[in-house]
Amino acid sequence: MFGVLINMGSSNSKPNGRGRIFKDLSFDYLPIPETKKTRETVPTYRDLGFANVRFPDLPVHLDPEFETFTYGHVRRGFGDMKNLLRLEEDVVLFFHATLQREYGWSVYIIGYFNNIEVCDCRKLSDEEILRLESKGFTNNAHLKRVHPSVNLDLLIKGGKGSRLLNNAFPLAEENDNLTLRRTLGNIIHTAGGEKIKSGTPWFRWTLTCRNPDQLLKMIST
Repeated sequence: MFGVLINMGSSNSKPNGRGRIFKDLSFDYLPIPETKKTRETVPTYRDLGFANVRFPDLPVHLDPEFETFTYGHVRRGFGDMKNLLRLEEDVVLFFHATLQREYGWSVYIIGYFNNIEVCDCRKLSDEEILRLESKGFTNNAHLKRVHPSVNLDLLIKGGKGSRLLNNAFPLAEENDNLTLRRTLGNIIHTAGGEKIKSGTPWFRWTLTCRNPDQLLKMIST
């Protein structure tokens, strides 16, 4: 098996900042805002229960979504396309996010997709992408846009076993958000398969996991 980890969710560079994490590791999954014109009304932060954020009435780009388990990916570099195109039924896609703690922030896995299907959208027109609604992508935020082909490279769908976690799983050392947990050093690597160096912004990169079963077991305990 093979695993890919990708960063998602709102960050400190976005208008409403990061989602929050609490002492019991429960958390708020705070999506990024929607910045494109949409074909239909999309929910706001207030609609999703985030009335206390700075800008509660901004529309959201809810991606990934964990109701029907879809994700629309835009190429970032860092080896992301090469590894995401490898996704198939025996590969796990983990989603990690930076979350705000009472003091400071850290990095956590908040969910994952199993039994994956990938649609390469790089050469598809708006009309062809909209036809993918029939393949289970109706809820994806990219298909709600007027021009879904803009800023979309891959559509990914998770199947049986996919989930949004109830409690986030910490990836960084307790008091050092730039250091991967030492117990994960032999499991999680860069997109190129190299060891992750402390002091680097590794949480922004696409990462790989050589033993996703072991990581899933750690997450579930």
